[in-house]
Amino acid sequence: MKKVESNAKPKKKDVNVLLPCWALAYFPIMFLAGALFSIGDPFGKFYVFVFSGMALLVLTPAYAVITSLLTIKRIKNGTNTIKITLFQLCPLIVYIFWLVTVLTFGGSPA
Repeated sequence: MKKVESNAKPKKKDVNVLLPCWALAYFPIMFLAGALFSIGDPFGKFYVFVFSGMALLVLTPAYAVITSLLTIKRIKNGTNTIKITLFQLCPLIVYIFWLVTVLTFGGSPA
């Protein structure tokens, strides 16, 4: 008697799910980098804070464009759902909040 093997492979997560996860991973990485850079330099955390804000000036519009293109592709395929759209918008809201916080130095009037 032959064994019947299943040809079904586990479903891999596609870029629609991984992109927001990678986007949200940016912040813990920056906090870790700030902690590591502050070991040798007292201004290390400040440099990471400022440079992460400058990186967000490029990353935020890039994320918005990529997310828009993915949404258009899902709409054309008929696979767009409100859950995945909201899941992809969440990091954008966090990015914009962080960008405003960095650009205004935490709301400082200076």
